[in-house]
Amino acid sequence: MDPNHVPFEELPITNRFMFALVFSRKHIAKPFLEAILGIKIFDLQEPEPEKSTETSPFNKGVRYDVFVKELGPDGEITRVFDIEMQMEDTHDLPKRTRYYQALCDSEALNKGESYRNLKEQYIIFICPDDIFKQGRAVYRFKNLELGHPEHELGDLCYKIFYIFNKYREVAEQSVKEYLEYFATNKATSKGTKDIERQRQWYLSDNETRKRYMTWQQELDDLVYDERQRTKAAEKRASEAEIRADEAESRADKYEKILKEHGLL
Repeated sequence: MDPNHVPFEELPITNRFMFALVFSRKHIAKPFLEAILGIKIFDLQEPEPEKSTETSPFNKGVRYDVFVKELGPDGEITRVFDIEMQMEDTHDLPKRTRYYQALCDSEALNKGESYRNLKEQYIIFICPDDIFKQGRAVYRFKNLELGHPEHELGDLCYKIFYIFNKYREVAEQSVKEYLEYFATNKATSKGTKDIERQRQWYLSDNETRKRYMTWQQELDDLVYDERQRTKAAEKRASEAEIRADEAESRADKYEKILKEHGLL
């Protein structure tokens, strides 16, 4: 079966479409973030599933899986969270976190925010396999001074990777139970059972089925367009290489003629 064409009835929580839907529910996202980050959250805006940085899903912009803002007691934004389910190692995930950070910051600034008011930001990737090959289940990053790791830059941006297939190696039970659910589809705690109930609700909803079909068609179109662009680029590169070979051949032939006539 093509992994990109999963029947709707079989969609696991690790499918990006299903993950975005389920974690767009505040009662799911809030306890999840509190558990895996070890923080307390006062309140959340309703999370935004499949939030796009552009107006169209067909352009080069990036879509966040789930984009969440924490609200303080007076309704002010205090922290932002980008949660990504990434099933494939595209070998560019660390650089993508840098891009997501820039997008989040530029969005805030575009709305009139001073850079002094940029909020604490968490970029969270949930992956099946260890992309860093260091044998750990959790990787947490923040900017520190080289040679003096006790000195933080203080840019308030944190990037965290959770490797759910390594859930057995996680000491914190609150984190382990979520990673185990992603790895096995077995809900064993209140938090994961709430997720599973929400997933089952979406699987029984006809409107969600229709949305999935539309989403899948958009994804297929994106893949097709990207393949066409790749083929066109490869064709241009091949034609350029042929022209370069022909030019070199003509130059060699011209040089030979000049030598035969004693002009070189």
